Amino acid sequence: MNEGWGEVGISGGSHLERVVEMYQELGFKVSLEQITPEDQECAKCYEETCETPYRVYVRSKEDAGETAEG
Repeated sequence: MNEGWGEVGISGGSHLERVVEMYQELGFKVSLEQITPEDQECAKCYEETCETPYRVYVRSKEDAGETAEG
């Protein structure tokens, strides 16, 4: 991941939607990286529930050269 991005966790399904929405409401840019159970041991539980897990990264819009409005 590029400079300025920080990993905040792994999520999937409806929880992922809530996490992304929350960080966006707080003024962060959000980037998702799809992972497989082979990539991370804890991703296996997502496979059992047929959810696609994603590694969630965020960075402030200021770090990206953007204003909080856009």
